[in-house]
Amino acid sequence: MWKRYRARVRRHGRCSVCQFRELSDGVFHCRRQPDRQGACDTDGRLPAFRLDDEVLDELRDA
Repeated sequence: MWKRYRARVRRHGRCSVCQFRELSDGVFHCRRQPDRQGACDTDGRLPAFRLDDEVLDELRDA
């Protein structure tokens, strides 16, 4: 599972595993803020990164 998680983050960025993500034009970004991609831990604005449990369930071994 963790190999798949790291591969997804490497391929699509941290926003792809955040519960506040949104997909537009094939790029993951912060919900309703397309210019804020992957900067949620350094810019001090909300929403901050939260790991989405549904993504982990998708990546779990079946």
